[in-house]
Amino acid sequence: MIQEATQSYRAVICQCCRQPIPLPAIVLHIESTLQQGDPESGIDKSARAFSLRCRSCEKEMRYRTSDIVDVEGTPKPRISRANGRKRENLTRAANA
Repeated sequence: MIQEATQSYRAVICQCCRQPIPLPAIVLHIESTLQQGDPESGIDKSARAFSLRCRSCEKEMRYRTSDIVDVEGTPKPRISRANGRKRENLTRAANA
């Protein structure tokens, strides 16, 4: 019997649209340091909260390290804001 390898990643669930938000490397580093309980790491208790912007609804919310979960699958690709908006809807600067 062949077992399929499933991919997973660390994320938080968006408080607005309930979609998973993949964690950036800096938050993963802070989480691993806090789990190890290293007092000499220089990371204080205020690092237990962080802000992330959702890739789906683009709302930014604050999350705690206790909100981090494992999500199966692969993260959604990031959409550039410049490419995501139509250029016709943008207004021109007064000096342009």
